[in-house]
Amino acid sequence: MDFKDYKNLFNYSFGKIYCYDNYVVGQLHTDVVVNNEIATKILNDINEFYGKNKIVFISNREFGHAVDPKVYKLVDSKMIVGIAIIGTSKEQKMQAASEQSLYSGSFGYFNNVESAVEWASSFVSENPDSLLN
Repeated sequence: MDFKDYKNLFNYSFGKIYCYDNYVVGQLHTDVVVNNEIATKILNDINEFYGKNKIVFISNREFGHAVDPKVYKLVDSKMIVGIAIIGTSKEQKMQAASEQSLYSGSFGYFNNVESAVEWASSFVSENPDSLLN
C-alpha cells in the first residue's frame, strides 16, 4: 500500500505511524520489539492527535516486528476500538491469536493493509460519532 492522503505522520526512530480519519497504520522497522516505552510514546501521540475520537489501530507486521504482550495493558479499548494485525507468516498468525486474548475490543488478522483498512473503515463508520472532525 502506498501511504498517502494521511492527516498526520509520526516519524520515530523505530518506524512510522500514519494517521487517517478513523484509523492509524503502524509501520515499524524490522526486528523492533514494541515494549512499554515504545507503546507509551505511540499511544500518547495518538491520544493527543485524536482526542476522544475512537479509532482502529492497524499494525502492519509484514516486515517483522514483535509486541511485548504487556503493552496491551496500556491500550484503552474505549478509544482504540479495534486492532487489525497484518502478517503473512504462520508465526505472525499465531502471535496475533495470542494477542487477541489480551485485548477486549474488536480484533482482526489480515494478509494485507488494504483488507485491514476496509475492515477499519466499515467498523468505525458504524459509529458516526467516532470520526475525526
